[in-house]
Amino acid sequence: MKEKIQALELALQNEKRAREKAEELLLRRTSELLEIREALSSKTHEYNVFFENILDSFIVMDTMGNVIKMNDAAVKLLGYDIKEEAINVVNLIYSKDFEYAMNSFATLIEEGSFSNYEARIFTKNREIKWVQINASLIYNEEGEIIAAQGIVRDITESKETAVDFEEQQEQLAAIVDNSTLGIVLAQDRKIIKTNNAFQKLIQYSEQELLGTPVEALSYEDAHEESRSLYNRMVSKEIDHYSLTEKYKRKDGTSFLSKTSVTGVRDSEGKIKYQLAFVEDVSVKHKRRLMLNTLNSLTRSFIGKLNIHDIAWEIANVTARDLEFEDCVVYLVNKEENILEQIAGYGAKVDENKEIIDKLYIPFGKGIVGNVAQTGKAALVHDTSKDERYVVDDMRRYSEISVPITIKGEVVGVIDSEHSSKNFFTKEHLRLLKNVANLVSIQLTNAVNLERRIAAESENKELLENLKRSNKELRDFAHIVSHDLKSPLRSINALISWFQEDYEHVLDEEANDTFDKLNNKLEQMDALIDGILRYSSVNDKNILTVQEVSIKEILEEIRTILYIPEHIEFIFPEDLPVIAADKTRIKQLFQNLISNAIVHIDKEKGRVEVQYTELKNYWKFSVSDNGIGIAEAYHDKIFKIFQTLDNKGKSTGIGLSIVKKIIELYKGTISLESEEGKGTTFFFKLKK
Repeated sequence: MKEKIQALELALQNEKRAREKAEELLLRRTSELLEIREALSSKTHEYNVFFENILDSFIVMDTMGNVIKMNDAAVKLLGYDIKEEAINVVNLIYSKDFEYAMNSFATLIEEGSFSNYEARIFTKNREIKWVQINASLIYNEEGEIIAAQGIVRDITESKETAVDFEEQQEQLAAIVDNSTLGIVLAQDRKIIKTNNAFQKLIQYSEQELLGTPVEALSYEDAHEESRSLYNRMVSKEIDHYSLTEKYKRKDGTSFLSKTSVTGVRDSEGKIKYQLAFVEDVSVKHKRRLMLNTLNSLTRSFIGKLNIHDIAWEIANVTARDLEFEDCVVYLVNKEENILEQIAGYGAKVDENKEIIDKLYIPFGKGIVGNVAQTGKAALVHDTSKDERYVVDDMRRYSEISVPITIKGEVVGVIDSEHSSKNFFTKEHLRLLKNVANLVSIQLTNAVNLERRIAAESENKELLENLKRSNKELRDFAHIVSHDLKSPLRSINALISWFQEDYEHVLDEEANDTFDKLNNKLEQMDALIDGILRYSSVNDKNILTVQEVSIKEILEEIRTILYIPEHIEFIFPEDLPVIAADKTRIKQLFQNLISNAIVHIDKEKGRVEVQYTELKNYWKFSVSDNGIGIAEAYHDKIFKIFQTLDNKGKSTGIGLSIVKKIIELYKGTISLESEEGKGTTFFFKLKK
């Protein structure tokens, strides 16, 4: 019994000690737990503060995609709040980005995170947003995936900006590629970029042009000037420059270009790139050449009444000025029904101006014979495809042929060939047609003159008058051709070319304006013809006398002459009606008034006509406020071809005509002038 009691006491003591140790351990554990709880609470508070105050949206979702936590930024971005409703991220995915989203989620599961995921999402109000997401997985202590967290950044604005930038780049590229100007970007004068227009002009692809030195595409003529201007740009003396140069095409042909170059500098001011705009001005250049050629031929025909002399002028002036390889003029031989070469330029002509191996072409044979037979001009771009072509000294691949006709009958043919295909253009054809018309007019005048000489040769007195008339006619022909006919032909040609080139855009009103212009030209032509008819008259006793209203004369002159808006043309209402030759009086006033207009240099110009009636004379004056004439030149200006104009506006003929007309009426002319202030011409006409 005693032993049992001792055993129980021992057990109680052991139990007590064990309980004391357990209590001690519990207290210690409790204390530790309290400390952990306090630390955890602090960390949780810090986490919550960070979570709520992060600027970007922050979302935590479980493994099924259900959002279990989101900050205020996420609520603002998505429009959803998990405190009020459940959200699953699958419902936020934009339909077209769904596959990409699932692949990205698989990457997240496999690798534990992903960066810079970009896709579109739907907000609660179905607004589409672009977002960038950086996400990672959350694991428990056993390493199991329990959630995923991610920062969601709204990149909608930057995406739209990028899209706008890309669109602007595309638009700029479209503008550059569709520009009618050739555009070249070079670095160190080597090509790195070209547009479609330049590639089309030069006939090389962009790949072929890449790395090519700019100078390799142009002729050496402009290289020195180009290098000099480029060096000035490099040294910051200039920022851009322009020059005219000739470019080589891939097929061996060339074109004339106006090239404008601008330097693109880096932050230090050094030339990084050269941007060049290349404009093909070949057409403009050719038209200028053609107009000059027409004027040159018009002048060269003066005084030439023989078809052979005229033919040599055509061949030489045309080929030389228009850069033709050759030009041949054929004359119709009616008796033998053939065409004979009578003038030429190029390989067909030797040093003595003789045609080598002169060619005779039967009517109807070859392109030239066909043109002579039909009376229709021919423009052949490839003679190898035209069975009519006849080889002369060598085969050439382009040919242009125009008939010379008088009263509907072909008397000759102007023909030119070129070794390149497609060399001749419609502009060339129009020019040669105008030349052929000039020849026709000149030859017609020659025939008329010969007939007149023959008809009047029977009477000695008439013959003497004819000699004087011929000299008068030659003087007036020179005056009219040089001063009026040449510009009239040029204006007529320009109007015709303009109407043909822009036929598709000219409306009825524009065409009506051109018709009025042509009508004015016809009036001028009629005036010239009238002057020529009266040019043979050298005696005032046989001048046509009629009542001439000076006011009507001045009104007509106002419509004929171009008077700039800044110049006032003044004359009194009570101008007299005189007995005189209307054509001569009109020419007299027109020359004085046009001379005054040309020499006015003031912002507000004035030309004024006045008159005084004397006992036996009418005294008139024409005054202006122009540049004036120094006293030393008061006599010189009335001599033919004498002019004080250094700008080429005056021919030096007008005032000599004025003096001659006044002398026919036994009148006199004088002037008062002060340099810089103006001039007044006084003249008297006997009643």
